[in-house]
Amino acid sequence: MQNAITLAHVIGPVSLLLGLSVLIYLKPWHKIIEKYENDHHALLPFMLMYAILGSIVINMYNVWAWNVWLLVTLTGWILEVKSVFYFLMPEAVIKATLIFNKKREVLILAGVMGLIFGGALTYYSYFV
Repeated sequence: MQNAITLAHVIGPVSLLLGLSVLIYLKPWHKIIEKYENDHHALLPFMLMYAILGSIVINMYNVWAWNVWLLVTLTGWILEVKSVFYFLMPEAVIKATLIFNKKREVLILAGVMGLIFGGALTYYSYFV
């Protein structure tokens, strides 16, 4: 349980911050995604970092219990799966994914999910 709380201390505020940023600054995030759509190879360092962070989270806390700490496990697996897809998918699929991700509705959904995940993990790790 302590590992989940420690990871939530980091994941929660970062997710909350990113969710707020995406919702407040939709147009700049749209431009960032367009930049990577034109050169998806620039995402390589981020995806490598996702693979490493996902592995760390999964190895520290991989408990599939139906409670708020499941968000920690899901975060680890999402990071890991996202990096695996990036490294193994053809270029056309990566570009199609980036085109889909830059849609306004998808960005808003990502921001809201960041607020929900980040808010829950921050609240439960710091205040409960």
